[in-house]
Amino acid sequence: MKKSTILKIGILLSCLFFYQNSFTREYEIQFKKVDFKGKLNYFFINKIGIDKLIIKVFEDDPVSGGLFFKNSVFRVKKPILDRIIPDFDFNKLNLWVWMITRKLSWVQGLDLYDMEYKDRERRLVRKLDLFNPDAIKKIISVYKELALKKINGILIQDDFFIRHNEGFSNWGKAKFSEVMGLPFKKSLIMNTDTEYNSNWIQLKVNQVNKVLSLIVKECKRVNPRIKIGINVYYETPIFVNRSEMWYAHNLKGIINTGIDFLYLMSYHRQIKKEMKLSENRNKMLFKKIVENAYKICKEKLVVKIQIRDWDTREIIPLLELKNYIRLIPKSVKKICFTPVEKEDFYYIKSIIKSDNG
Repeated sequence: MKKSTILKIGILLSCLFFYQNSFTREYEIQFKKVDFKGKLNYFFINKIGIDKLIIKVFEDDPVSGGLFFKNSVFRVKKPILDRIIPDFDFNKLNLWVWMITRKLSWVQGLDLYDMEYKDRERRLVRKLDLFNPDAIKKIISVYKELALKKINGILIQDDFFIRHNEGFSNWGKAKFSEVMGLPFKKSLIMNTDTEYNSNWIQLKVNQVNKVLSLIVKECKRVNPRIKIGINVYYETPIFVNRSEMWYAHNLKGIINTGIDFLYLMSYHRQIKKEMKLSENRNKMLFKKIVENAYKICKEKLVVKIQIRDWDTREIIPLLELKNYIRLIPKSVKKICFTPVEKEDFYYIKSIIKSDNG
């Protein structure tokens, strides 16, 4: 065989190899429950194509809530994470934890909580106040202690936002007057047609990003190898104004905090139900959401796919999932399946196989 022919064959094979591997995705799973009965088969989980497990380390309940790891800041319900870590196979899988930030409704210190306007009343809401220095200090402290555990990363729960009717604590009101140089007038701030309202929204967006950047910075200071991700709502990549108003979230602003990954909660059935869309229009919106998110986030994007119905908890048919996963651009390298039960592994194996087929 001529050298030129061998060279051409070599180039062709290299191109084929690059083509196939350029489409390779990484898959991860977020468990619904954390208190497993029996040991997980880490070898099998890794073999079917999963490289990361995300486990929940909190329970939000006003009476029985608490954290699932030993710490000196908030109540420990069960030290489940501390029991999992010694037996975890870090050679085969990455271990991430899914962590709460604001909605610690069991905390007794009412002075740490935010205020909201609801039904024309200003009242306490059992969420930590992101304007309160003492609340921020406690949030940073517990995250630092978590980052020191033998884990690979932390996924910040989707309670890390300030709703349109939240942030009205004395700290929030004082911050508005300090930054804007204006008196805090509730009637003007709640009126979406005023400059007061737009200033208030931007103030909350900036505050969310400020606290998030502190979490990232301090976690990486105590553990430079730790990775931090955050859940973001499906509206965020395409409905910018709505996202800022409803959540005080701005995708570009979140990226600038130094966050490692943005977990897009692109739950197709939830989107269809909330937006009241037909199946075809839902697919079009899903595709647009993911594509816009990738344009902004690039390699930081993780697309979250629901494999169970939120209402019935039943497994979603494979064909339905395939029809949505195929809408995810091949440039998106990370997909996270949620909520996962122990018995779902063979089903997830089929999903991964179809995506790679």
